[in-house]
Amino acid sequence: MPPYARRGHLVASNGHDAWDALPQITAPTLILHGDQDRLTPPDNVALLAGRIPDTRTHLFPGARHAYFQECRPQASTVVAEFLAGLQ
Repeated sequence: MPPYARRGHLVASNGHDAWDALPQITAPTLILHGDQDRLTPPDNVALLAGRIPDTRTHLFPGARHAYFQECRPQASTVVAEFLAGLQ
């Protein structure tokens, strides 16, 4: 990611607070996370799941913040199974 994009992401992330809106989410939700993420602590998964109704979670063992690259085949399977269950 180029430096300007990193800065923009940081500014957007630091100013974003949707905590109060999370219980209003009505769509089935899947939260995926690496259990070795140092940027966003894995404990946040339980916090989010506790606020969003109808939530499923999956932690990827040994994965960091970019679990979607580190665990692409596993992540694809988890997402496909979640979406198939919605039909």
